[in-house]
Amino acid sequence: MSDAADLTDGVVRDVGRLRSVGTDLTWIEAKAAARSAPKSMWETVSAFANTAGGRIILGLDESRDFAPTVGFDATRVRDQVISGLAEKVSPRPTATVELVELDGTAVVVIDVEELPAHEKPCFVVAKGKERGSYRRDGDGDHRMGTYEVFLHTANVQQPEDDVMPVAGATVEDLDSELVNRFLARLRQAQRRAVEGVDDLEALRRLNVLTRGDAAPQPTVAGLLALGRYPQAFFPQWMVTIAVYPGATKDVVVDDLRMLDQATVDGPIPVMVERAVEVLVRNLRSTVRSRGVGAVTAPEIPIDVLREAMANSLTHRDYSPFVRGEQVRVEVFPDRVEVINPGGIWGGRNEADLLDGVSRSRNEKLALLLQDVPLLTSGGVVCENRGSGIPRMVGLMRQHGLAVPAFHDRTISFVVRLDRHGLLDPETQRWLASVGASRLDTREQCVLALASRGGRLDDQTIRHQLAVDSRDAQRLLASLVADGWLVNPGQPGGAYAPSERLTQPRLFDAPRSAPAPTRSLADRAILNAFGGDEELDIHEIGRRTGASVPYARTRLRVLVAQGDLEATAPPTSRRRRYRRPRPPLTPSSRAGGS
Repeated sequence: MSDAADLTDGVVRDVGRLRSVGTDLTWIEAKAAARSAPKSMWETVSAFANTAGGRIILGLDESRDFAPTVGFDATRVRDQVISGLAEKVSPRPTATVELVELDGTAVVVIDVEELPAHEKPCFVVAKGKERGSYRRDGDGDHRMGTYEVFLHTANVQQPEDDVMPVAGATVEDLDSELVNRFLARLRQAQRRAVEGVDDLEALRRLNVLTRGDAAPQPTVAGLLALGRYPQAFFPQWMVTIAVYPGATKDVVVDDLRMLDQATVDGPIPVMVERAVEVLVRNLRSTVRSRGVGAVTAPEIPIDVLREAMANSLTHRDYSPFVRGEQVRVEVFPDRVEVINPGGIWGGRNEADLLDGVSRSRNEKLALLLQDVPLLTSGGVVCENRGSGIPRMVGLMRQHGLAVPAFHDRTISFVVRLDRHGLLDPETQRWLASVGASRLDTREQCVLALASRGGRLDDQTIRHQLAVDSRDAQRLLASLVADGWLVNPGQPGGAYAPSERLTQPRLFDAPRSAPAPTRSLADRAILNAFGGDEELDIHEIGRRTGASVPYARTRLRVLVAQGDLEATAPPTSRRRRYRRPRPPLTPSSRAGGS
């Protein structure tokens, strides 16, 4: 088939999609263009060039179910588009402009390619870069904010926010214990940075302190990696953790909006370890075989949690635009999400993160953290060798979980870690409900990813199933041929679930919790009770080490589940807790034995 015939067939399919849904799509925009190329199309060109590319079809009237525009002059509009691509937007994206026959008349088809990261943002010249840069979101073009424009521009050169001096900070604001352990590690490794110089000069060489000043100041990287309390200078550079009872933030269960919450501060090595501690106490524990015995561990491997936290704090944006934002961790019954300010830096996309190449927005900070020891768990904060994400992938796959999902939102970056096994009983029930239970295991795994909204491309499937790229492509093509998936809308895009999978959709409904395996913290609370003992909240806190606010939250849940009984209303100072007592039998009421 010729290229022209391929283009025509593609346009016919795209218009069929528009007519079936009754509106524009993320990668397809239709405009009537009755008299000339509309001004609004340049916003769409900008949006497609800044996002993932797309197709614009001129000569279709959305108000008439995308029928051909009456009186449309295709040749005239095509010539206007060709000249406009050189004048109306900057930088000019790669685009093809063709006439295609549709329903017996000609339409103009413009295929816009995404710009390379170092050339973004593409903007409408008449509005300027600050107000004329757009992105594609859903079926619309949305103007970028100042911060989003800045992030695109910052991809051109290495940011230096991490080596800026911290105003008002002195050497005394560094933690001497952390510094000593850091320098001792470097000297033991015989690193040239510390050879033949005193500690002060070594810290200057390593960008912990500014150079050339009689009274050196800590840099942003130095304070974050080795500081006593960086939040004295940057109050929001911390980690907040919220544990929600439902699949979304707006779900309230038994009067509870959150099951737990915590604020974690201090230098990065401290924040990483304390954040992991909070997460572990809020995850279910699982028993896994190891050799001739078994071990109890969180449902998401600790090393995965630690890597996610270290990455978010190492690679987040520390520019002045987001000094008021923190790293957020949100825990839901089916997943953990780690969100940090700033998207992927350096012209990479989500799939590129799996390739094992290290590239950091904060290169000096990353270089420091590869030698900053963690306080209690051994090892260092990060390896800075590109091995962290592949290790996360391997551990999640080893534990039967979906590989981490990455979502680049330009102004923020999200890592999603699923708590449920990829083919857990609920997913298997869903597969049966859509008629997919007879597919082989690899095909079911792909559909399970689709059910959870995971990105479907050959890279993701390759890492999830430990197959090569060719096998991943064949598997996806087979699922498309059998009607389970839909091909990407544009080159490099993701496969999408077909209508065969959208009713019912597993990821549209709240997931029911599996048979409860209590968290370590809940088990500690229950184990604090001996026999018929009654304890108040302070006694429980002393026996378990839990704070009173956290213990109060968990106790409300344990009472609601029937694991404990309360002896008085929540407002009573005499409220105590005990293990449930069996109901009285007739003989016990009468005093019988």
